[in-house]
Amino acid sequence: MMPLFYFNLFDHEGFSGGEDAYAFTDVAAALAEAEVVLAEMALDGLPREPDSRLVVEVLDANRTCVAKVSLELRREFFP
Repeated sequence: MMPLFYFNLFDHEGFSGGEDAYAFTDVAAALAEAEVVLAEMALDGLPREPDSRLVVEVLDANRTCVAKVSLELRREFFP
């Protein structure tokens, strides 16, 4: 039986805790899926505030964060 993982999502609308468990062979496979989820989130819009980010946390079956992937939008002005 493959281990179960959950995803927590953080975006411009706030936090969304994963209710559904997904089976992956290992943390690396779950993190690869988290990258796909992050890309889909970015299609809905980049972070809106300066220095804000989109984040997908990968949680194990005990709901402990074991990995995280994020996309940051940083604006810099130069004189």
